[in-house]
Parts: sequence; C-alpha cells; structure tokens
Amino acid sequence: MDEPIYLEYLGDEIKPEKEEKKEKKITSFAMIPYYSLKDGNIEGVLSCKALIDSVDGERMSSDELMNKKFLFVSSTTMAAFFAMQGGMSVDAATELKNLYIGRMDDCKSIEAVDELHTIMFLDFTRKVQESKEAEEEQSEKDSEGRAKISRSIMQAMEYIRKNLHTKLLLKDVGEAVGLSPNYLATRFHAETGSTVQDYARDQRIAIAEEMLKKSNYSLSEIASGLGFGSNSHFIKVFREQKGVTPKQYRLRYYK
Repeated sequence: MDEPIYLEYLGDEIKPEKEEKKEKKITSFAMIPYYSLKDGNIEGVLSCKALIDSVDGERMSSDELMNKKFLFVSSTTMAAFFAMQGGMSVDAATELKNLYIGRMDDCKSIEAVDELHTIMFLDFTRKVQESKEAEEEQSEKDSEGRAKISRSIMQAMEYIRKNLHTKLLLKDVGEAVGLSPNYLATRFHAETGSTVQDYARDQRIAIAEEMLKKSNYSLSEIASGLGFGSNSHFIKVFREQKGVTPKQYRLRYYK
C-alpha cells in the first residue's frame, strides 16, 4: 500500500533588497504564526507560542519596555493585515487592532506585553475562524435550497480517504482543513448525514471488499493496512456491516 502523503506549507522567504543592508528582515520561519492566523488555525498558533513571544525586529528605543511596545504595534498591524487576508472584514480587523494597541498602553512590564501579544494573536485567529465558518454556512445551500457538500467538508473527506491506515482523530482532520473539531463534526454530519468516524469506517469496509474480491492480500494485511487495530476488530466490524466474515466474503466473491 502507498505511504501516506504529507503536505507542508511554508511561506516564501522574504529576502533583503540588498545583501549589504544590515536591517533585520522577517523570515518565513517567523511568519509561520501569521499564516496560521490567516487560516484561522488556532492549534497552529498555539504551537507557535514561542515564536509569538519572541517577536523581534529593528530596535526602536533603548528602553526595553518601550521597544517591546513598538514591536507589539508592528506585530498587531501585521496580524490585522493577515486577518483581512483570511476573510475578516477591514472594519472589524481595524477595530480589533486599535483595541489591542489601546490595551498595550496599560502594560507595565515586558511580561505583560508578551501575554497580551499571545491573547491578541489568538483573538484574531478566532475571528478569522468565525469568518470562515460563517462563509461555509452561507455557501452550504445551492440555488434550489438543497444541501450541498462544502469545500472544507470535501477536503475532509479526501483527507480521510488518504489516511485510512491511521487512527483518524477529529482534531487531526479538523487541523488539516482549518476547522475546529466541534465545528467539523457538526458540519460533516449536517452535509453528509454521517459522522467522521462512520464515514471512515464505511470507506475502510468498501476498500476491504475490493481487496478481498480482487487481491491476494491476507486478511491480516488488509486489516493492518486499513487501520484496524487487530484482525478480530476487522472481522467484527466487517461482519456487522456486511453480515458475513471477511473470509466468508472472499470465498463467495473472490475473482
């Protein structure tokens, strides 16, 4: 069976205009939290907390706290820009940016600025996620009012089909398509009439049927290759769905 395919996205390196310039440039590594924010990916932002806390740039003041505040303003402005790229309205992003810059004035220590910086990042990310969810809800009906499969749920279905060999968790599927686990579960059921786990089970059984009919793979190879924890679990689930054991099914339909 094919090895799983993993996709990774990293932003392009922002290169200096001239090599001899000494001013700091933001690298793709430092941009990772902003890309997660743009995607409304809360888990991604949380995984980048160290990057967020260590925001750096050209020194604007000899006073450490004041310099930290200057950097906060710069980072918040960028966060607002990426939030707008992710679907947040210009007015909402601008209002939120101004709100956090105002709160920053009350910070009396570097630690307080760092804490507010993380809160700001997560707030923008949640707002982007909400914007994406609202967009999904708006597009879930076709012109005749019938339910249709949205792009995110189609992506989730594709991700499931490509990862049947693994233990599929809601948080992993959600992270892959940029939706929170709870929202993914709700939308997936509403649009497909099935839960994520039931869909994965049905896909596994459908593929197992084809392998039993048309291949020479052993039952244990099919079971492990399709993510069943054991042969007995495979037999139990297959019999529940098809009314016969895998062995009986193969004897009946093998070509």
